[in-house]
Amino acid sequence: MGKEGSTAETTSSSASTSSSRCVDLPTIIVFDLDDCLWTPEMHELSGMPSIPVEGPLDPTDDGSTIGIVGMKVPSSRRRGGVRGFDWGGNDGTEEVVELYPGARMALRELVTNPKYGGIRIAVASTSLEPAYSRACINGIEIAEGLTLRDMISYSQIGRSGKLTSRKTGHFRLIHEESGGVPYEEMLFFDDCNWSDHVGDINREFGVLGVRTPQGLTLTEFYRGLEMFGSQKR
Repeated sequence: MGKEGSTAETTSSSASTSSSRCVDLPTIIVFDLDDCLWTPEMHELSGMPSIPVEGPLDPTDDGSTIGIVGMKVPSSRRRGGVRGFDWGGNDGTEEVVELYPGARMALRELVTNPKYGGIRIAVASTSLEPAYSRACINGIEIAEGLTLRDMISYSQIGRSGKLTSRKTGHFRLIHEESGGVPYEEMLFFDDCNWSDHVGDINREFGVLGVRTPQGLTLTEFYRGLEMFGSQKR
């Protein structure tokens, strides 16, 4: 799992929070999943991640409430290596899908800080294994008794039907399902490691986006909010 310095992230969180208190906030924040909120990617798994993995819900506090922080694939065997990763296989290592620490902290901030109470959460993912993605969304907790599924208002996952390898279809459906929330009222986070979804969605709809090539960090989360507020002024 990708690592972040919790002390540095906590410091960044405090500084960014104080500097962004008065900015306008987006109506909808749209997150990518693979390599943005969590790791590994769904197509790298050998099967359905269906076994809950417990741990501290707050990655900066070992004494925090214990909850479901990951979802594990039952089998220890997997397909041939992808991108050089070896999340589980012949060496006996486990395949566990977990949120990046910064992503977990950003999501916890969204559900615990009253300032963000009016923001709706959406996900836009071109996952090759949408059923795996949904299993993780349904199982992983952000706060005690609160799963990702509970947080998400609009979920567009996959590449079938109106959805393709571009995310334009994902955003059109989010726009429709939200009752027509203007695209300029959305903020988008995506790793963009395989395709420039942030640039594509900005050109197509004018949605402000932030690239998260190493997985979402708190610094990137707060920077996105600050950028959004600046453009609204």
